Amino acid sequence: MQNNVVLDTAMLASLRELLADKFVELVTTYNRDCALRIDAIRSALLTPEFSVINHEAHGIKGSSRNIGANSLADLCEKLEQKARAQDPAGMEQLFTAIEQDFAVVSAELTQLIA
Repeated sequence: MQNNVVLDTAMLASLRELLADKFVELVTTYNRDCALRIDAIRSALLTPEFSVINHEAHGIKGSSRNIGANSLADLCEKLEQKARAQDPAGMEQLFTAIEQDFAVVSAELTQLIA
Protein backbone atom coordinates (compact mmCIF):
# COMPACT_ATOMS: atom_id res chain seq x y z
CA MET A 1 0.00 0.00 0.00
CA GLN A 2 1.14 3.51 -0.67
CA ASN A 3 1.43 5.65 2.42
CA ASN A 4 -0.54 8.47 0.88
CA VAL A 5 -3.31 7.19 -1.31
CA VAL A 6 -4.45 10.25 -3.17
CA LEU A 7 -7.82 10.67 -4.76
CA ASP A 8 -8.01 12.85 -7.84
CA THR A 9 -9.57 15.88 -6.17
CA ALA A 10 -10.26 17.63 -9.48
CA MET A 11 -12.22 14.63 -10.72
CA LEU A 12 -14.12 14.38 -7.44
CA ALA A 13 -14.97 18.08 -7.53
CA SER A 14 -16.22 17.71 -11.09
CA LEU A 15 -18.33 14.69 -10.16
CA ARG A 16 -19.73 16.46 -7.11
CA GLU A 17 -20.70 19.47 -9.24
CA LEU A 18 -22.15 17.35 -12.04
CA LEU A 19 -24.07 14.94 -9.82
CA ALA A 20 -25.05 17.32 -7.00
CA ASP A 21 -27.25 15.33 -4.60
CA LYS A 22 -26.50 12.06 -6.42
CA PHE A 23 -22.81 12.28 -5.42
CA VAL A 24 -23.57 10.67 -2.06
CA GLU A 25 -25.32 7.81 -3.86
CA LEU A 26 -22.33 7.40 -6.19
CA VAL A 27 -19.88 7.12 -3.29
CA THR A 28 -22.14 4.76 -1.37
CA THR A 29 -22.62 2.54 -4.42
CA TYR A 30 -18.90 2.57 -5.20
CA ASN A 31 -17.96 1.55 -1.66
CA ARG A 32 -20.56 -1.23 -1.54
CA ASP A 33 -19.78 -2.56 -5.02
CA CYS A 34 -16.02 -2.60 -4.47
CA ALA A 35 -16.39 -4.34 -1.11
CA LEU A 36 -18.47 -7.08 -2.77
CA ARG A 37 -15.97 -7.43 -5.61
CA ILE A 38 -13.08 -7.66 -3.14
CA ASP A 39 -14.92 -10.45 -1.31
CA ALA A 40 -15.39 -12.26 -4.63
CA ILE A 41 -11.68 -11.94 -5.44
CA ARG A 42 -10.75 -13.21 -1.97
CA SER A 43 -12.83 -16.36 -2.59
CA ALA A 44 -11.58 -16.78 -6.15
CA LEU A 45 -7.94 -16.63 -5.04
CA LEU A 46 -8.40 -19.87 -3.09
CA THR A 47 -8.80 -22.02 -6.20
CA PRO A 48 -7.66 -19.79 -8.12
CA GLU A 49 -10.53 -18.93 -10.44
CA PHE A 50 -8.73 -16.67 -12.89
CA SER A 51 -11.83 -15.63 -14.84
CA VAL A 52 -13.54 -14.41 -11.66
CA ILE A 53 -10.42 -12.59 -10.49
CA ASN A 54 -10.08 -10.95 -13.92
CA HIS A 55 -13.74 -9.91 -14.03
CA GLU A 56 -13.89 -8.49 -10.52
CA ALA A 57 -10.52 -6.72 -10.74
CA HIS A 58 -11.63 -5.19 -14.04
CA GLY A 59 -14.82 -3.91 -12.41
CA ILE A 60 -12.96 -2.32 -9.50
CA LYS A 61 -10.41 -0.83 -11.90
CA GLY A 62 -13.06 0.90 -14.00
CA SER A 63 -15.06 2.18 -11.06
CA SER A 64 -11.93 3.41 -9.33
CA ARG A 65 -10.69 5.29 -12.41
CA ASN A 66 -14.12 6.90 -12.77
CA ILE A 67 -14.13 8.13 -9.19
CA GLY A 68 -10.47 9.24 -9.12
CA ALA A 69 -8.91 6.40 -7.12
CA ASN A 70 -6.09 5.90 -9.59
CA SER A 71 -3.61 4.05 -7.36
CA LEU A 72 -6.28 1.46 -6.58
CA ALA A 73 -7.15 1.20 -10.27
CA ASP A 74 -3.47 0.63 -11.11
CA LEU A 75 -3.23 -2.22 -8.61
CA CYS A 76 -6.39 -3.80 -10.00
CA GLU A 77 -5.02 -3.52 -13.51
CA LYS A 78 -1.93 -5.48 -12.44
CA LEU A 79 -4.09 -8.17 -10.83
CA GLU A 80 -6.30 -8.28 -13.91
CA GLN A 81 -3.23 -8.82 -16.13
CA LYS A 82 -1.99 -11.65 -13.91
CA ALA A 83 -5.42 -13.29 -13.99
CA ARG A 84 -5.62 -13.05 -17.79
CA ALA A 85 -2.17 -14.65 -18.01
CA GLN A 86 -3.23 -17.25 -15.40
CA ASP A 87 -0.13 -16.32 -13.41
CA PRO A 88 -0.79 -16.80 -9.68
CA ALA A 89 2.67 -15.58 -8.64
CA GLY A 90 2.30 -12.42 -6.58
CA MET A 91 -1.50 -12.36 -6.70
CA GLU A 92 -1.86 -12.59 -2.92
CA GLN A 93 0.47 -9.63 -2.41
CA LEU A 94 -1.38 -7.58 -5.01
CA PHE A 95 -4.68 -8.47 -3.42
CA THR A 96 -3.42 -7.40 0.01
CA ALA A 97 -2.36 -4.05 -1.47
CA ILE A 98 -5.78 -3.70 -3.12
CA GLU A 99 -7.54 -4.36 0.18
CA GLN A 100 -5.37 -1.82 1.96
CA ASP A 101 -5.76 0.86 -0.70
CA PHE A 102 -9.50 0.31 -0.85
CA ALA A 103 -9.78 0.76 2.92
CA VAL A 104 -8.06 4.14 2.65
CA VAL A 105 -10.00 5.22 -0.47
CA SER A 106 -13.30 4.18 1.08
CA ALA A 107 -12.55 6.08 4.29
CA GLU A 108 -11.55 9.21 2.37
CA LEU A 109 -14.65 9.07 0.18
CA THR A 110 -16.88 8.47 3.19
CA GLN A 111 -15.39 11.57 4.84
CA LEU A 112 -16.29 13.60 1.76
CA ILE A 113 -19.97 12.75 2.10
CA ALA A 114 -20.19 12.94 5.90
